[in-house]
Formats: sequence, C-alpha cells, structure tokens
Amino acid sequence: MAKIFSDGKIPKRFDGMVTYCLEGIEGHIVKEKTGFTTEALLNDPKLAKSRENAKEFGAVSPLCKAIRMLLNEGLPKSKNLEVTNSLHAIMRKVMCCDTIAQRGNRCLKNGFASPGGKFLFTGYDFNPSGLLRNTFKGNYRFDVVKKQLVFSPFVTSEAFVFPDGADCVGLRLGALRFDFDTSVGFMKLSDLVLYGSESRITESLELSIEDFPDGEGVVFYLLEVAFFVENVGTFISIPKNDTKVVYVLGVE
Repeated sequence: MAKIFSDGKIPKRFDGMVTYCLEGIEGHIVKEKTGFTTEALLNDPKLAKSRENAKEFGAVSPLCKAIRMLLNEGLPKSKNLEVTNSLHAIMRKVMCCDTIAQRGNRCLKNGFASPGGKFLFTGYDFNPSGLLRNTFKGNYRFDVVKKQLVFSPFVTSEAFVFPDGADCVGLRLGALRFDFDTSVGFMKLSDLVLYGSESRITESLELSIEDFPDGEGVVFYLLEVAFFVENVGTFISIPKNDTKVVYVLGVE
C-alpha cells in the first residue's frame, strides 16, 4: 500500500492496482487489487461454500418479497429496508433448520416443516420498530387448533404502551397461508376491534379466524396492533406509523 499524488485525474484501476481516497488523508491510496473473480466464484473449489450461500440466499429473497407483499396492508410504510433485512435474516436461520436437503439446496419449505423452524419463527416481529414486547404488557394465550387468541384480563390502560398522541388501539388476528413451492399465498383477517386508552375493564377479549380454508403451504398466525387518534367517531392512524406490530403467534 502506498500514496500517490497527481495534478490530473487518477484512474480507479490500473495494472492490477486500485486507488481510493480516505477522509483526512492527502492524496490517493494505491494498493494491489485483491479478492476473487467471477470465474473463481463459479469454479474454484475453495469458494464452494460461497456458491452454496449465494444459491440459497438467491432462493430466499423472492420468497421474502412475496410474503411482504401479502402483508403490505399491515406493515409500516416507513423503514422498509429494516423490515426487509430483518425478514431475510430470520428466514436464513429457518432455512438452516432444513435437515433434509444438502447444503446449497436447503429450502424454506423444509425449514418450516421442522419443529426447529416453526419454533424459531414463532414470536417473530415483522416490524423491528414495532415490537410486541415493547407495546403489550398484558397476558394472552393462543390456541392454534381453535385459531383463537384470548386476552384475559383485558385492560387497555394497563396492557398497552400508547405512543405519544394516540388514544386508541386496534387489534386483529390474521392467518397467512403461503406455499413455498409456488409463492402463492392466502391471507385472512378478523374484524378490527378498537379500544380507547380509557376503556372500561373487560374480563377477557377473544379474537378468532372463522372458516379458514384448507390448502397447501405453511400457515402463519399473526397479531396486528396499530394505534389511532379518535376524532368525532372516526379513527385516524397516528403519523408515526412505524409503531405498528405484526407479530407471529404460531406456525402450522
């Protein structure tokens, strides 16, 4: 590595060398070009794991996008990159739960077929800025067989941490079936129920999914939590919509 100076334009690459600038350092840094070529990535035995990782990542990315599109209504419109990166990261971990296929051919379908994959994804927050554990302080139980979510007791002022300006919380239960072979999904949501921050004590609240059809694929059960401002009988989403919660209750 060395520094070079020139009154004219310095090329970024020449004779196997690369040049670049560093903040606070006069002149250009020049060093030997390193790394691997495209040909090496495709054929070098030493880079076999890199090829396997690239192949598996390439398979995960479009599936994650298809799932995000199905959840588009519930996901926040801001900080989409955080939502995308977080989903990719957890899906890569689920894929690693595939003990059927060899490395390089592992897939999400096999990952979610394993108990480890289901366990890993249960409790996942699709919105990294809207975590259920930071928003909800109450108790709940979810019955995957009955497709029923029960809060007991349900006291909004004690169970929820309201963002500044919000005075109402909306809840709904969702079921998303996704076929990892075809990238086709089906989403069903319960009716949105709204409670003011000063609502009277309710012994329990039950949310359920009715008449969810059978089909191929993995089913994700989701809880959506969003905050609103009540204005003369209407409910307006708060401007800071990154507080929305989309939480995985269970995987079937």
